[in-house]
Amino acid sequence: MTATPERMDDFNLFEMFDHNIAYEICLQKALDEKMLCPFHYIGITDYEKDGVVSDDTSTLKWLVSDERVDYIIKQTTYYGYSGDCLHGLIFCSRKDEAYELADLMTKKGYPSKALTGEAAQSKRNEVVDELEQGKIEYIITVDVFNEGIDIPCVNQVVMLRNTQSSIVFIQQLGRGLRKANNKSYVTVIDFIGNYKNNYLIPIALTGDKSRSADKARDDLEVRQISGVSTVNFSEIAKERIYQSINHTSLDGLAVLRDDYKNLKHRVGRVPLLCDFQKSEKVDCTVFADKCQNYYHFLLKMKEDVHLTADQEAILSFISIELMNGKRSVELILLNELIKHQGKFAKRNLETLMAKQQIFYNADVSRSVERVLSLEFFQKAAKKKYGDEPVVLIEDGSYQLNTKIIDWLENNTLFNELLTDAVHVGIMRSNKYNQDEQFTLYHRYNRKDVCRILCWDNDTSSTIYGYRVRDHECPIFVTYAKSDQIDSSINYQDRFINADTFQWYTRHNVKLDSKEVVNIKDSQTTIRLFIKKNDDEGKGFYYFGEVQVRETEQQEFQVKDDKVEPIVWMILQLDDSAQYDKYLLFEK
Repeated sequence: MTATPERMDDFNLFEMFDHNIAYEICLQKALDEKMLCPFHYIGITDYEKDGVVSDDTSTLKWLVSDERVDYIIKQTTYYGYSGDCLHGLIFCSRKDEAYELADLMTKKGYPSKALTGEAAQSKRNEVVDELEQGKIEYIITVDVFNEGIDIPCVNQVVMLRNTQSSIVFIQQLGRGLRKANNKSYVTVIDFIGNYKNNYLIPIALTGDKSRSADKARDDLEVRQISGVSTVNFSEIAKERIYQSINHTSLDGLAVLRDDYKNLKHRVGRVPLLCDFQKSEKVDCTVFADKCQNYYHFLLKMKEDVHLTADQEAILSFISIELMNGKRSVELILLNELIKHQGKFAKRNLETLMAKQQIFYNADVSRSVERVLSLEFFQKAAKKKYGDEPVVLIEDGSYQLNTKIIDWLENNTLFNELLTDAVHVGIMRSNKYNQDEQFTLYHRYNRKDVCRILCWDNDTSSTIYGYRVRDHECPIFVTYAKSDQIDSSINYQDRFINADTFQWYTRHNVKLDSKEVVNIKDSQTTIRLFIKKNDDEGKGFYYFGEVQVRETEQQEFQVKDDKVEPIVWMILQLDDSAQYDKYLLFEK
């Protein structure tokens, strides 16, 4: 039995047991099963004065200043604890800070003692006894109690240091999760400064191992972890974490290598993408973003694998364009072609789509054909993916390219990696409502939207803010504009409330302009996609269909005091914005 099967010393614990895991449980599941005490986590900003706040380089004088200590006491008193008597653990970053802080806390009426790695075991036992007996209210420590200590009475955990790793964060939080009499929950108060590693906080709290920045941002909006355990961030603290996520490479090769080695230890062989997906370790699209395809990643891991450039191009196509699972039709068709020696009747695909209740019509059929023939893509992308159709149409049937059929039959590695990429894409498609074109509050980039709307070509590079085409008008809004943005496109697009959105067309557009007339046409479906700012990458949250409620001709000032016409619109959301997503943009 161990709490740390994936070890820092690279020892393969799984091999000792022939990779047979009898039972495994994560923090969230243990909370669900009521094996642990619930917690209420509060992430607040650390003490700030004249715009200065704790960071990785803060001096001892700052960390134990009288004002900061008073601030810590004020916040810990406000958020309180469960039970009749305070039994607190404070984790700080430095030994001298621990001793100074214990002395100051005691002088201010909160009896405290410091424990560091220098203390003998007998001294540690003595101080722990004092905490349990109520003789002191706080033990202030530097990493001594990360693991291997059991103090069930702890009802308040205070974090006054940079989060070093998600493992250490959970170990420290876990010191308060043992059940005890007169304790119905533990309060966890995290003082968040300007730390580079702030991005680890939401990842640790949710148990997210996807290495996806989008998922980490979503985790920031989580309010309930499991059962009655809750998470709350002050707005300033949340913004600090948000900025840390935006400026950190969560999918760096070093961390992916560690994830790979750990999973290889666990399964006892070279892991596939499906192994990552099933174990919820690394979002498989990360490998596509980082390395184009999983084969290229295996090369970086020094595995003895070999494919031709043409074979790798096909893997890149599936990994980059289809494996996200946002539309499953192409993936399901490829899977059937692999199973049926490269041939599958069109009528059978229609039957299969109806049976699985997947959105499918003549437009989707035509779109899938253009995607799999590569005709949908721009010239550079077609060349990148081999410049030959992956699938052709012959005699009412889909036909896999004969080269691919040959590779599948005669190259075990290619067969395994291609099948794996298709299967993992189908697994990921379960995240989306496949009976509809788009799923509310999931992210889509402009190319995704062009494909899912069944447009003949990828025109994502020229869409910018919106495009009216084939009675469809996707609108892409970057909510918080960059300070460097040209004033000529700095529009005041914003939510008025959860049901209503204020939006502007591009400038030099009038009410009687063709594109405005087409937008207002009752046959045009308008879809609203929003992201917070450009730091979030290419993905936009989908807020659903909207209706034009009001329009007005206005003027917009551009460069050199020049004024041009612009059209202001009030858009009514068909579905009121989900509360947490609405707050994401409104605060």
